Order: sequence, then C-alpha cells, then structure tokens
Amino acid sequence: MKFTHPREHILQRRWLWTTHLVCFTALLLWFAPLTHPICQRLDAFTFYLLNGSLVDHPLWQQFWGILNHRREVSLNLVMAALFNLWAILATRDKALRKTRIKQILYFWICFQIGFTLQYHFFNTFLEVARDSPSLTLHPVTKLSVILQNTNIKDASYHSFPSGHAFSMVYWAAFTTFCAPRRIAWVGVTLAFILCLARLFSGAHWLSDTLFSGLLALIWLSWTISTPIYRAIINHRNLLPNT
Repeated sequence: MKFTHPREHILQRRWLWTTHLVCFTALLLWFAPLTHPICQRLDAFTFYLLNGSLVDHPLWQQFWGILNHRREVSLNLVMAALFNLWAILATRDKALRKTRIKQILYFWICFQIGFTLQYHFFNTFLEVARDSPSLTLHPVTKLSVILQNTNIKDASYHSFPSGHAFSMVYWAAFTTFCAPRRIAWVGVTLAFILCLARLFSGAHWLSDTLFSGLLALIWLSWTISTPIYRAIINHRNLLPNT
C-alpha cells in the first residue's frame, strides 16, 4: 500500500534520526575516557540526592516503598491498559477510534517483542551484570529494611538495562501517538514518576534508566516506520495528540 501522507513520513524519519543520534551521543559520553568519570559521578550524585531524601521522612519512605513493590509491575500493566482504554473511549470519531484501537494493539504487540529482545540481548547474550547503587554505594537507605517488606525492590545484581524504564518510556511514548493530548500528558507524567521510583530505592543507576529509556524510544522509532504501521494510519492524517 502506498504511503500517501508525507507529514507522517517526515515524523518517522525525525524519530529515527533523533533517537539514534541521542543514543550514539550517550554511548560516546559513557565510554570516552574524558567524560566517563563525569557520568559516574552524576550516577552517584543522583543516587545520594534521591535516596538520601528518604532519611527521617516516613511518609516519603512509604510513598516510594509502594511504588517499588514487586506487585507494582503487574499493577502498572493493568494501569497502562486501562489508560489506553480511556484514550479509546475518549475518542468520539468512530473512524478515528477504530484506528486508535489498531494502533494500541499494534504497539502492545511490538512492546512485548522489544522487551523480550532487549532482555535476552543484554542479559542472556551479553551477560551484562551490573550491581545497583544500593549494593555499591554507602550510606544507603534500604526501603525493604526500613519498611520491613522483602517485596520492595531496592537492589539488583543486574541493574542494566532497566526493564522497568524500558516499559514505562515505551508505553508513555506510544500513548502520545494514540491518545488525546490531555491523556497523553498524564501518561507521560505517570511514567516519569514510576521511572524515578527505582532511582529513589537505589535499584537502578541514573545511566541504567536513561539508556533504557533511549532504547525504548529507538524501538518506538522502528515500530512506527514499518509498513504495518503505515497501513494502519494510511487513511488518516494521524500525528501525535491529534
């Protein structure tokens, strides 16, 4: 099927070029001898700043403890699905609603594929093992100890990449393509808070979260550049938040 809307094509190319360029720059900064120590110090500074804010603040501890509970992952999936359902129901135009249903189903399938690929590539193929800041730096405020709940995730021997950040960023980003603006911004805000949760607990480094978020955006740039996605939106001029 011929792709007839150049605006979507331009948007897709921008996503491809921008996400790959930002990722290349991030890798260059991390591996370059001159900037690597700066990146490490930024990692440590972020941990001490966020995790240190938990000291002697019980309500703050409870809040981030809830967001780092292991069951929160399942709740996030339910919340994300309901959020996308909200976007569908909020669309009054019947033709546009059908298109958004197709978009959302397509993005959810691509999410499962992308999550599986990134997990096996880094954890199984490359066997990346990186201790989280809560296992490396001191002092540390361990939420699982303070709140006496072993189901709180505040440590990891495989903190890179962050599957949590990959999931949240990909979901928030694709939601901007198939939800009204007001709904999309709420989704982006929620995803940002949920990504912060692992930084407060010390389960992930800032660099883990940022790079995993970039991976999610790169994967999104690929998924919106396929003939399947072009066929889904071919009959309408669908840009994000339209």
